[in-house]
Amino acid sequence: MKEPLQYSDIFYNEVIYYLEQKWNRRLDAHERHVLIEGYRFGRMIEAENEIKILYAK
Repeated sequence: MKEPLQYSDIFYNEVIYYLEQKWNRRLDAHERHVLIEGYRFGRMIEAENEIKILYAK
């Protein structure tokens, strides 16, 4: 079982591919790490907002 906020590589690969195409170059290891951490943070905030909406009803 994956740890919380550990998503399948396909999700990370999608955002990495998107930025590599947008910037027209490969990301280095540090950029990939920062991007993955940002992705996890964004998903966490998204999940928290969904929980707030569910409990507001």
